[in-house]
Amino acid sequence: MSLELVTALYFLVLFTLLFLGLPVAFGLGGTAVLFAMIFEPRALLAIPSGFYSTPWNSILVTVPLFLFMGGLIRFSGIAEAAYDAVYKLIGHIPGGLAMGTVQVCTVFAAVTGITPPATTTMGQIAYPSMMKYDYDRSIAIGSIAAGGALGALIPPSVPFIFYGLLANVSIGDLFLAGIVPGLMLASFYVIYIGIRCRMQPHLGPGLPKEEKFSTAEKLRAVVNIWPFAVLIFIVLGVIWGGIATPAEAAAFGAAGAFLINLLYRRLTWYVLRESLVSTLKLTGMGLWILIGATVYLNIFNSMGSQDLLTELVLAMPGGTTGIMLMMMVIILVLGMVMDDWAIIMLCTPLFIPILDGLGVDKLWFGALFVVNIQIAYLSPPFGFVLFWIKGVLPRDVTMGDIYRSIGPFVGLQLLGLALIFFFPEIAVWLPNALK
Repeated sequence: MSLELVTALYFLVLFTLLFLGLPVAFGLGGTAVLFAMIFEPRALLAIPSGFYSTPWNSILVTVPLFLFMGGLIRFSGIAEAAYDAVYKLIGHIPGGLAMGTVQVCTVFAAVTGITPPATTTMGQIAYPSMMKYDYDRSIAIGSIAAGGALGALIPPSVPFIFYGLLANVSIGDLFLAGIVPGLMLASFYVIYIGIRCRMQPHLGPGLPKEEKFSTAEKLRAVVNIWPFAVLIFIVLGVIWGGIATPAEAAAFGAAGAFLINLLYRRLTWYVLRESLVSTLKLTGMGLWILIGATVYLNIFNSMGSQDLLTELVLAMPGGTTGIMLMMMVIILVLGMVMDDWAIIMLCTPLFIPILDGLGVDKLWFGALFVVNIQIAYLSPPFGFVLFWIKGVLPRDVTMGDIYRSIGPFVGLQLLGLALIFFFPEIAVWLPNALK
C-alpha cells in the first residue's frame, strides 16, 4: 500500500472515530496503535515513552495552577461585583448591559485562561439581568458567547501554553501577542452592540430613568473589583517584568485567588472541593489528549507521513498565503468537532515543520491559530461555546435562538482574523517592543 494512501487512511480513521463519539485521547492513541501494528510494528516501542515523558515537561505545571486560580475566581463573587459595576456605570446607555457583559468577560478571561468559566458564569449572571430590562435575546446571547470565547485568547491563556510548549515559542511572548488581538475583538463587539442598539433602541434599551446611581455608588462599585486588577498585575506583571517564570506566576495567581476568597469569606469546603475537582478533571483531560497526540504523531513520523505531508503542502499553489489559508480552514473545521486543546496538540506538530519551511513567524501564527479556534467555538452546528451557553440558559432558549444570535459576532471575528493575517504587527508588535 502506498504511503499516500496510508496517510489518508490515518486521518480518515481518526476523524471517523471522533465523529462516532470516541474521546479524543483514545481516538488519537487507538488510531496510532492500530496503524503501528499493521504498518510499523517497531514503532510500538515508542508508545511507553509517550506515556512517561510527556507529562513531565515543567511548563505543564502552569496548566493546573491557572485552572485552579480560575476555579476559585469563579466562586469568589468577583464576577458578580464586576457586572454590578458596569450595570451602574453604563447600564443607562442603549445596549449598556450587553457592552458591559463583553467587558466583564474580557477581564474575567484575564484571570481564568480558558473559555468555559466566563461563558457559563456570565450566562447565569448577565442573561437574566438583560431579560429583566427587555433586551433582545439575540443581543444578550451573542454578547455572552462572543465575550466568553475571549478566554482562549487573552492571557493567561491555557491554549497559548500548549501551543508554546509544542512550537517551542516563549509563553510570555505568546501572552503578549494575545493582548492586542483580544482587546481589538472585544472593542469590535462593544462598538457593534453600541451602534446597533443606538439605531434600534428596542434591542437593548437603557435602564429606566428612576434607576440612577450617585457618583459615590459608582465609585464603590468600581473599587469592589480591585481583586481583578491585583490578580492580573500579579500573574502578568511578574512574567513580563522578568521576576518569575510562567509556572511561578501561575503559583502566585493561584495563591492570590485563594487569599481573595479568604478576604471575601467565600472559601468554603464546597468552593475548595469544586475548584480542585474541576482542576483535576480538566488537567487530566488535557494530559490524556497530549499523550494521545504524542503517540499519534510519533507513529505518523515513523511511517514517513510527516515528510510526505510537508512536501505536499509546500507544493500547493498560492504560495505562503494559500498554505496559511488552508491551515486556517483546517483549524476552523476541526474546531467544530474538537476542543481547542486537542486541535492545538494535533495540528501544531504537523504545521510547525511546514511553517519552518516557509519561514513563517511562529509567534504570529500562534495568534492566528487561537483567534481561529475562537471562531470555531462559535460556528454552528457544533461550536463548543454554543452548547455551554445552552446548558446554563433557560429551557425556553432553543439552539435556533443561539445560532441566530452569533452570526454578527462570527463576522467580527473573521474581520479580526483577516486584519491579523494581513497586518501581523497587530499580534507581534507588543512582544517585540518589550524585548
